[in-house]
Amino acid sequence: MSEEKPKSKKMLVIIIAVVLVLILVIGGVAAALLLSGGSSGDHEAEVAQEKDSSKKKEKKKKDKEAPPVFEKLEVFTVNLAGESNEMLQTEINVELLDEKQKEKLKPYMPKIRNNVIMVLSSKLAADLKTADGKKKLIDELKVAINEAMGAEDDEGVQSVTLSSFILQ
Repeated sequence: MSEEKPKSKKMLVIIIAVVLVLILVIGGVAAALLLSGGSSGDHEAEVAQEKDSSKKKEKKKKDKEAPPVFEKLEVFTVNLAGESNEMLQTEINVELLDEKQKEKLKPYMPKIRNNVIMVLSSKLAADLKTADGKKKLIDELKVAINEAMGAEDDEGVQSVTLSSFILQ
């Protein structure tokens, strides 16, 4: 019987060693899968997303550092809506991201002029006499111009400014 005890102790040590090795191997594989994101497709998507977000951040940094780019559209004179024969004359400027956007704006000028005239001529003089009315008009003009260009807000016109504003 005394010979069985050393053999059983050796066998117990071997079994424990094998179990520990298996646990380490399984743990290593699980850690590798977790760190790699599960599959290479997911990892590639994450990398692409990180690159895209870093490009956006880099573009925003450039935008903050670069001077603004403005383009004068023209002076618009329209009859306002309503029973009165009031007119509006205003000069409109748009702020763009960069010079590239300035070049993209030019082919769309006929559509832009049309959309601006439609927005301006739909307004009542009483609405345009207040600061809030002018702010609302500016927001509507931005949307109308971006719509004419087929651009999203972050890539098209950034803001609209009125250089002159005369109600008659």
